[in-house]
Amino acid sequence: MENDAWINSCWFTIVFWVVGLGMSLFHGLCAVSIFNVKAPPKAGIWNFHQFWFNFCGSVSGWIALWFLLHKIALSLNAPAAAAPKLSDVALFFLAFIGVTGYLPFSVITGVESFREIAAKIAGIGK
Repeated sequence: MENDAWINSCWFTIVFWVVGLGMSLFHGLCAVSIFNVKAPPKAGIWNFHQFWFNFCGSVSGWIALWFLLHKIALSLNAPAAAAPKLSDVALFFLAFIGVTGYLPFSVITGVESFREIAAKIAGIGK
């Protein structure tokens, strides 16, 4: 049996995705409470958006973790074929931020920061 046989097993795949989708559902349903986000009045569509945004952010982290685990399993068998790269570090951070539920917040913060910088450069910001 090879070192990476566990990662290609049906049981590992099922357990990984059941846990990943379960935690993504949890983050989608509970992120507003977890991160203490204040809902606006008449928040029906806003609640749906928050669910979708946080669910997708968490799923993105689980997908990144899936690829990272496959890369690690490959490197156990053939270290020269799968040498660590800078992209692996980026994938690790994407996986960590996504799995822990902080990817949506990080994206919003990054977009807001970029918009503020662009406004200051254009001379229309405060």
